[in-house]
Amino acid sequence: GRVCEGGAAMPKKGHEERTRPVTEQILVDAARIYDAREDEDTESKDLKTYAAFLSKEDAFTKHLPQDLLERARNMRPPRDRITCLLIGNHSAGKSSFTNWYVGEKIQNESVAIETAGITIVRRGKGRVTWKGPQTINAFPYLETLGGMEGVTDFLATEFSTSTEKNFPLVEFVDTPGLTDGTLKYPFDVDAAIMELAEHATMIMVFLDPIGKALVSRCMNVVEKLAVSHSAKMSYYLTKFDTAGDEVDRTNVVSQIVQELQGRVRATHALKLHTMFLPERATDEVRKMLPNKIGELCQNISREIDSRVQDVLDGLSKDCSCLSKIVDAKVARNKKCVTHNTFSVVWKVLISLLSVCVIAALAYWTMLNHADLDPLKLCDSEGQKVVVVEQADGSKIQEIKDNATNSNIYCLGLKAGGGVPCGVGLVCALVWLMYLWVTKTKPTEQLSTEDVKKLREIQAHINETIIKKHKALKKRLTEDALDDQL
Repeated sequence: GRVCEGGAAMPKKGHEERTRPVTEQILVDAARIYDAREDEDTESKDLKTYAAFLSKEDAFTKHLPQDLLERARNMRPPRDRITCLLIGNHSAGKSSFTNWYVGEKIQNESVAIETAGITIVRRGKGRVTWKGPQTINAFPYLETLGGMEGVTDFLATEFSTSTEKNFPLVEFVDTPGLTDGTLKYPFDVDAAIMELAEHATMIMVFLDPIGKALVSRCMNVVEKLAVSHSAKMSYYLTKFDTAGDEVDRTNVVSQIVQELQGRVRATHALKLHTMFLPERATDEVRKMLPNKIGELCQNISREIDSRVQDVLDGLSKDCSCLSKIVDAKVARNKKCVTHNTFSVVWKVLISLLSVCVIAALAYWTMLNHADLDPLKLCDSEGQKVVVVEQADGSKIQEIKDNATNSNIYCLGLKAGGGVPCGVGLVCALVWLMYLWVTKTKPTEQLSTEDVKKLREIQAHINETIIKKHKALKKRLTEDALDDQL
């Protein structure tokens, strides 16, 4: 197979079936956990679908912790490759490096600067070229870029079937060469590069030793990028084999390093790596000059390994996030169901008490203001014959009226002219109305279908997705350790 300068053996280029490396398998499998890509008529069982369901607006969503809610709303399938953003002055060798890494001529290496645009180079099933609209539609992270005036017409994606080096796991973004002068670009190149940098895994700054590396426009862009993306950036002095004799090379390196140090506030020691394409140099030059192109390949490999670990770590956190949301919704729904059950009980109880109070108030009104006593609570019990013995021993009969009924009900209704009882009944009625308002108001609860869906999500995450995650971590560990014990 081909050997990347630096000693790592690389697979041969070709269209034949190949065995995917473990890192690529893990990235693809992890992406499928987020997006199962089922048929449209079939409900997908993946994290993307679950996140959309759990973060949809309802009465429960506003009570969720904001950090969980934001993570669910922003949950996207992880990209199955790293993105390398190539920037630099015109003719710095960005396209040449891309072609060398891919092992195929994808980019024109001496393209006229007036027609240069942004080109994404990645592996695909065939040698295909996409224009701007299709590129933006296929890659959601380019949505903001597509909204910039003029970018879409100068954006393209080139697909290659190459399996050279780590190309299946790498996406190169080749940007227009930056130059001074009166040239007007068809879009805001600086703003486009700043937007692309937000999504890049690595930012490679290619500088040309033949007097063009220090063009102010290129250095200004580098300075802006370094403010927010210094950790992603690495600097390469390309075409080092054309930089003249040893004195000239030393002067060029010193001059560029000095310029970079004056503009870039790096968090680590700033390094300018010298490199050239080995196929274009003589054997003598390859032996004599330091070439860091192999180190660049190794840096890409390390970023891929780091990407795999980040994806698995993110998968674990996303599963935990969705599980916590399910738990929170189920717990709140239980409280709502309990509240609504007690609400029904309160309705029945308050209704019965209200009927009693209203009936008592009506009877109080009839008794005290209409002299009506339908239940005979306070009426006299008619007349009765009483035998009275006289002093001489004779007996006579007398007819007397019975005393007015003085039972507790009558005393309560008529005591004090009936005023205390009336006030008490009115207060009781007002209190019952207050209880009705505060105790019987139902709260929104989840439907039976939603509760069932939540339990299905929780079960699928715990029983399937977490097991897949553990299996992926085990594969990564076994591939790294290669233990045969």
